[in-house]
Amino acid sequence: MKALLTICGGQELVKDATTSDDAERSKPDPDILVAALEKSGVTPDRAIMIGDTPYDIEAASRAGLATIAFRCGGWDDAALQGSIAIYDHPRQLLDHLGQSPFYAKTS
Repeated sequence: MKALLTICGGQELVKDATTSDDAERSKPDPDILVAALEKSGVTPDRAIMIGDTPYDIEAASRAGLATIAFRCGGWDDAALQGSIAIYDHPRQLLDHLGQSPFYAKTS
């Protein structure tokens, strides 16, 4: 994870992280998400899961988290049901939020 954060320049955005060492079972079991919530001190109603598989959505739901899903993981909308929104790609979510670093806004 450290290497990926370095590549994308996100080291300063992530102060805590969980890994498979923090969970007994993998998704769709919510263990890793519960560990992340506990480590961060955040309650499920103050967090959101971003994922690209039905396993992400199921795990998040079981942990009490809402999910935003991306189709770029190869799954169709039917498989991503249960998420609060579905986007083709992370850039589309950023554009929707009006914060995309991929274009300059004009007034």
